[in-house]
Amino acid sequence: MLAACLTVMPVAINSAQAESQPTSWVGDLPIMEGMVIEPELGFAFDSPGGRIVLVFAASGEAEGGVLSFYNSALANLGWTGGDGNWQRGEESLTLAQVDTSVGRLWRIRLSPN
Repeated sequence: MLAACLTVMPVAINSAQAESQPTSWVGDLPIMEGMVIEPELGFAFDSPGGRIVLVFAASGEAEGGVLSFYNSALANLGWTGGDGNWQRGEESLTLAQVDTSVGRLWRIRLSPN
């Protein structure tokens, strides 16, 4: 179902770090190069209060590298905050490592404030 709701397209972000790391997208969320999305675990839908997107992805990159990428990429897209918690308008985005049935993954969660 996630695959039907979300489109992943390769593009580049306009930052020094992102220029060296092409980015894929799920909706308008950047997915770091090298992350592998687990489509069976995520979902996306619009609720009366706003959209909710949940993406799970595996990465061999160290935590510091992942957070650095998202700090830079999301700032370029108008998000404020950092190190796992960002805000833009009426939405919040969180990024954290979680243990799942398929192993340790990154959880990217977009939700209304």
